[in-house]
Amino acid sequence: GIGAWDKVAVRWGYGRNENREAILAAAWAEDLRFMTNQDLDLDPRVDQWAHGTDAAAELQRVAGVRRAALARFGERAIREGTPLALLEEALVPLYLHHRYQLDAAASALGGVSYTYAMRGDGRSAVDAVPAAQQRAALEAILSTLRPAELTLPRSLLEKLPPRPYGFGVHRELFPRHTGSAFDPLTPASVAADLAFGGILQPQRAARLVAQHAVDPALPGLDGVTARLVTFVFEAPATNAYEREVRRSIRWVLGQKLMGLASTAPMPQVRAEATAALRAMRTRATAAGGAFDTMLATEIERFLERPAEPQRPIQPPQIPPGAPIG
Repeated sequence: GIGAWDKVAVRWGYGRNENREAILAAAWAEDLRFMTNQDLDLDPRVDQWAHGTDAAAELQRVAGVRRAALARFGERAIREGTPLALLEEALVPLYLHHRYQLDAAASALGGVSYTYAMRGDGRSAVDAVPAAQQRAALEAILSTLRPAELTLPRSLLEKLPPRPYGFGVHRELFPRHTGSAFDPLTPASVAADLAFGGILQPQRAARLVAQHAVDPALPGLDGVTARLVTFVFEAPATNAYEREVRRSIRWVLGQKLMGLASTAPMPQVRAEATAALRAMRTRATAAGGAFDTMLATEIERFLERPAEPQRPIQPPQIPPGAPIG
């Protein structure tokens, strides 16, 4: 059937002998608003494919659904007599089940609640999303990046052989660094790219700077990036697989911060991203080990800018998945 706002629009446009202002006032009382794709990523109430009215709480719920489904995922996801490698086609949308709710939660950071107010209507034109709601959204996003949430069961990994002849790799599968074998680490990098990419979008980062300047009680970009850096170094990891996943998300954050520091239009955003990179370099140097030493060196090279890296390492590409059809 048609949506609630559609019914309001039909009554407003075609109703006879009805007070149009009363129709809109009734819709307003039910929190029915007309907003479009131009409002995406700015107002947390406006997101495609998302659910619920509390983005952080809904992300936690959706992540729980994802977790339960992954625990049950197995051969029954494909038809009898088909190659086991085709499990990956079913795994990708399940592993990324929370991707659109991530977008909704990220829109709370630096977000604004607004209406296309008219002079004399007495309605508030624009208000910042409350600080508590913004911080809850950030923590909800980070909860999806805990290494234990991003690993795959060994029982599943043992059922994902290389793809047979005639079933080649395509863009709706996870990228891989492992040749024809399934790569158990790149799914985590893809999930981290979705999360950090949403948080560190240049316009959102600029809004974080601006809102904190106007109201210091609201989160600023410096506080958000500091929390991200702390998370990628201190997120609990209880085994070798989880520790490798943590390194993967640490690398993605470094790449996202480098991109923000080098391309953001607002100079304050570049400054805060650069400061976060310095903090990452300090943490990586203190951690030691081959990976963190390389990460510290990569950041140092970026900060000094003597030359572009010969072979920049980009996060894996995210498989498409908009529910259209």
